Amino acid sequence: MKPQTNFIVIDTEGQPILKAMAIVDHQGNLIYEAFDQKYCQNPQLIDQSKPLKTIVNEFLAIAGSQTIICHYARHDIEVLRNTFRAVGVQPPRLSFQCSFELAQRYLPQLGSNSLDTISQQLNLSPDDHTNNRDSLHRAKHDALFTYQLYRRMINELLKTRLQHQPNPFGTSRVDTPFQSHIDFRAIFDNEFERLKYILSDIKNDVNHQSKGAVVIGEPGSGKTHLMMRLAQDLLTKNRLLFIRQPNNADTVLFHTYSRILESLIQTVPHSSHTQLEYLLANSFAQIIKNTDAYATPATQKDERLIELIKTDNLKLFTDLGKDDTRQKRESWQHIEKRAYDWWINQFSSAGYAPKILKGIIRFCGYTDFKRRQTITQWLAMNDVAPEELEKVGLESWGEDTSREEISLAALAVFSKLSLLDEPLIIIFDQLEGLGQKHNERLLQSFGEAVKEIFTHVPNSLIILNLFPDRWSQFQQVFDGSIIDRISQCQIILNKPSNEQLKQLLNLKGQVADVTIDELFEPQEIADILTAPSIRSVVNAAADYYRYKIDGICLPQRPDKSGNSGVIGMMEKQIHQLTEEVAELKIIVSKLVDTFNLADGENIVRVFPNGMAARSPINSSRRSQLEDYLRQQRGILEENYGQPAIISESDDFGKLKMIIESLKLVLSPLNVDILRLGKRVLPEHLVIKTATHQFAIAFLHQSGTRFYHRMRNLNELVSHRPDIHFNLCRDAREDLISGKSSKIELEKFCQGNNSHYLLFDRDQRITFELIYQAIVDIQNRDLEIDLPEALDILLLDYQDYWLFQNLTQLTLDS
Repeated sequence: MKPQTNFIVIDTEGQPILKAMAIVDHQGNLIYEAFDQKYCQNPQLIDQSKPLKTIVNEFLAIAGSQTIICHYARHDIEVLRNTFRAVGVQPPRLSFQCSFELAQRYLPQLGSNSLDTISQQLNLSPDDHTNNRDSLHRAKHDALFTYQLYRRMINELLKTRLQHQPNPFGTSRVDTPFQSHIDFRAIFDNEFERLKYILSDIKNDVNHQSKGAVVIGEPGSGKTHLMMRLAQDLLTKNRLLFIRQPNNADTVLFHTYSRILESLIQTVPHSSHTQLEYLLANSFAQIIKNTDAYATPATQKDERLIELIKTDNLKLFTDLGKDDTRQKRESWQHIEKRAYDWWINQFSSAGYAPKILKGIIRFCGYTDFKRRQTITQWLAMNDVAPEELEKVGLESWGEDTSREEISLAALAVFSKLSLLDEPLIIIFDQLEGLGQKHNERLLQSFGEAVKEIFTHVPNSLIILNLFPDRWSQFQQVFDGSIIDRISQCQIILNKPSNEQLKQLLNLKGQVADVTIDELFEPQEIADILTAPSIRSVVNAAADYYRYKIDGICLPQRPDKSGNSGVIGMMEKQIHQLTEEVAELKIIVSKLVDTFNLADGENIVRVFPNGMAARSPINSSRRSQLEDYLRQQRGILEENYGQPAIISESDDFGKLKMIIESLKLVLSPLNVDILRLGKRVLPEHLVIKTATHQFAIAFLHQSGTRFYHRMRNLNELVSHRPDIHFNLCRDAREDLISGKSSKIELEKFCQGNNSHYLLFDRDQRITFELIYQAIVDIQNRDLEIDLPEALDILLLDYQDYWLFQNLTQLTLDS
């Protein structure tokens, strides 16, 4: 049996012909009730008393081609057949289903299948109707109860069919534009077209000045989803560069550049090539084709290249010859020369730009993984061994170079290459944390960085995704010149119509071959649609799906009247009891060594290591956070092996944000930075608790930078025996090979107050997971209270090295 969505429920009273009839539609509404005027003498029902032939004709008009649901359908069919004959009406072919027979088949555990018994056993109680089945309205009440029974059986059928399938509404948010999610194009179609129109303006502008757009919407309104649509439609044409919230006030431009490099290595949909390869193939093709405009006349090499790319510019990466052959090396050397000539002719030989352009081309010219890795480290401005740089023909940046200055020059190189291709799309997302009080300096630095980008990076659409209140705050903080550039276009994402949201939910339901009308009661659909945003609507649908298919209680989500949606009082009480039992189970299983101290009316949870959490943890929010962590861990594990720009400044910023957030639940907690004269130390943070203090440093560099910073750190460690030092190095970085560097590292490892931590796969993923959870809560992508989430994280990850350092007690205490 496939559940019907186009149906009516009827009940007839009378034998052998009709005396009364009631009809309920597929949404559970009583839409028709009538009595044969020959038998009905009650003055209260005079308006509903009609000639029998009129009742028959009105019934047939309502029934149409819909399936008719009855309890004991044989009885109703027989009554209708006799009635049709009595009034001389020839009925069309009608389709019936019998809820009595269905109950025997699908609910055998009920034993008796009488409507009275089933209604009592299943606690059926139609909304807004009394349970008094008086003789006057017997048909009405039986029809309403039959509807409830049929819906219950539909739920049972769906549970059987769907219980082993993933929740079609389980994914409600887009993390990056490079993901692929179901997209209902009718939503925000006009806003999408406006963004495309701005790109066209930039392209057609003779000066190719960059333009700004602020996409404004409440949490879950679809801002990043709209960016995903841009990627899906334009990635073969435009380069889309995605930058998450910066976290270090001293390195905003470097953070931006690093995230842009990571975006450029994303593969273009339906292609084996990256965004970087598309950008460079198209740009270099234009340079080669227009050699005469800025250099010596075209040579035979130019002609061969022009012939090669006549049909496809990407052949520069596929058809220049076999890997590491002389022909391929000479071809790329020629492309490098032409690109350098073009740059000098169009711009200047001064600054870092020619050097960066050279590095990018060298990267393209090699297919050997190790050499490409060397160039990637060089582009990220890390220290690379001189012998490795010599192999790829590059020079060290030097110790005194400014990463911020080089990063801005690199951004300008990419944008000026795009002048020969298509405008760039630069997206800043997840910026809500910048509004935190402890991030005031970071917010100012971000504003200045955006101003620099508008000034030095042409041919770009620069998009900021913001909440309305955060945009208001930015307008108060940034100077007018920044605001004017950013807000040349303001796109506001309002909640779509209910009809559009229904279509979106049905589109998601197609994954499981189910519609929302099959899954949910009309009242449930109405409750789902009251959620304030697209994401919360999808989340509400996911909650109802879990409730119906998996038997997981609905979370408490009060509506405007203070009730919990469509859950009745009894279900509320069951829900509350279930939640309390679940909390007890969690306490028993998770806190074997934990005890609770009563302090007046407050409960203080004390951990084995002495750390205290503020209050008992709500089980439904624990479940919500655990689902999120499980999903995000899967994403991080999947992406771990992908190329990434790893930097000390980025890890320092993440650590600082984690510690600043933990101040909400751990007190006292303070931070500091140490100095050693003018000597350069690894990026580090000193964390002070009530009982002890410890430092966490990051050192991912190699070569001479590692040696000098390591030596300085060892000296600092010897001067500060009161601080326990932790040095973290990502396991994906090169092994320390230099003799002097090895000696300094071994010295650190042997220290009484120092510990070396190799950031392996599990350590890195957990660190990123904690950071991402905090960012997502700040951005309201995860709808949970931050202090409560931190309590859960501290409890569940109490063996993680960072939390162990935070919560350990000194011997003296």
